[in-house]
Amino acid sequence: MANKTLQVALDLFSTEDALRVLGEVGEYVDIIELGTPLIVAEGARVVKAVKEKYPDKIIFADIKVMDGGGEVPRSVLEAGADMISVLAAAEDATLHTAMDFAKKFGAKVLVDMCSVKDIAGRGKEIEKMRPDYICVHVGYDIQATGVDPIEELRKLDGISCRKAIAGGIKLPKFKEAVESPADDIICGGGIYKQADMRGTAKAMREILDEYNRTH
Repeated sequence: MANKTLQVALDLFSTEDALRVLGEVGEYVDIIELGTPLIVAEGARVVKAVKEKYPDKIIFADIKVMDGGGEVPRSVLEAGADMISVLAAAEDATLHTAMDFAKKFGAKVLVDMCSVKDIAGRGKEIEKMRPDYICVHVGYDIQATGVDPIEELRKLDGISCRKAIAGGIKLPKFKEAVESPADDIICGGGIYKQADMRGTAKAMREILDEYNRTH
């Protein structure tokens, strides 16, 4: 069984801020997510800058492809992204095209279930496409409603793809997230908005390493 991973989601607005945060937490994470706000603000150059600084980390460009599966990802993949995101709500043709295009660069694809109403049904359809990850994502604008990504993940029971969870996961909930069926646990503000972001990321790493060591 492959080890579970920790992903930091940098929903920031500048390359400088991203590198500042990574200077504190980069050593503790497996995957560096360049969040959608960061990609919109800085473009593909942030991918290149972070990949040059952290060549041994998986660099994930959260571009949330909805259309143009063979065009929208081009710039970030050419800049060195190791993984991209495609929305599960997109047309099947877009998902297939994006996956085929990513393979040409040796990159992975995460299919984001954000805003999908029938997670179980759509999950079964996407499973047949064999993405690298299916992500149950409680979007930023609805996190305050109390929707729990760990509970939402149960809707993918029986799906064989590797799974990721995202959406308001903080340190007090992290152990529960690690013990869930999720293979990749994604934390954004739960790391970089904390007063002691380094200590928080280190604590999460220790929880994850202990789980991986004993399972």
